[in-house]
Amino acid sequence: MHPIEHLRYLARAGHADAPDLVLETASALSGLVLDPASVVVTTRRIVERHPLCGPLWWLCAHVVTASEPYEALRDCVDQVHDDRTAEHLAAEITEGAMVCVDGWSFDVAHAIAIAGATSGIEVCVVDGDNGADHMIRVLERLEIPAHLVNASHGAIAAANADAVLLSAYATGSMSAWCGAGSLALASAAYCAERPVFLAASVGARLPDVLYAGIVQDLDRQISQRRGVRAWHREASEVPFGLCQAIVSSDGVHDVAALPPQGISAQCPPAVELLTRSAI
Repeated sequence: MHPIEHLRYLARAGHADAPDLVLETASALSGLVLDPASVVVTTRRIVERHPLCGPLWWLCAHVVTASEPYEALRDCVDQVHDDRTAEHLAAEITEGAMVCVDGWSFDVAHAIAIAGATSGIEVCVVDGDNGADHMIRVLERLEIPAHLVNASHGAIAAANADAVLLSAYATGSMSAWCGAGSLALASAAYCAERPVFLAASVGARLPDVLYAGIVQDLDRQISQRRGVRAWHREASEVPFGLCQAIVSSDGVHDVAALPPQGISAQCPPAVELLTRSAI
């Protein structure tokens, strides 16, 4: 497939797990890196089409700012393959724990799979048009007891769980964009003094300038259909203050021990990605 057609296909793609989307995009971009102008325009359109995929912003930011784009692509692909976020998150799941999750998340499902059925854990999967049925099917295949919880009872499940496991689409220095139901779960768990672990896989940690660009793209898409309201967004912003720790490939970051400037970003602040055409 020609690189341009490949990228058009990716731009039109519906839901896909972030690692798969990043690897496919890296493969497609490798055919365009000799044309810097095309790379900039294409990466802008990719992140505009998938604003909630932080690792895509991360990949594109590295490519458009690199003096050697091929090397940047290879390095990003290697980091995705070597991501240890799920391993670190699995280590935080205690034996016999009841954990609460917000629908489907690749990172969370991977962590639960590593923890394994023999650890005696159970999972409450909160249903909110967020892939919960898929998560239930995956857990059943792993022979891990799973309970589908109606969204209206999600806060109750979070407040009574031993831990809440959330996954970040993208983070800034002090907050994260997560699934729409994640804020309610994190808030309920915080009030009930239950630990909240936020998984931020490779590429999810963005500079604040790119993190702010996510909400601009979300609101731009909403305004094409209706007036912009926060509750129309398909994501919720979770402050780090509601979480006990941020779990990334480089380890577990205790929120209470974060420096005043917050958690570090994993890519340069490529403001070139924020320009949008009128068309």
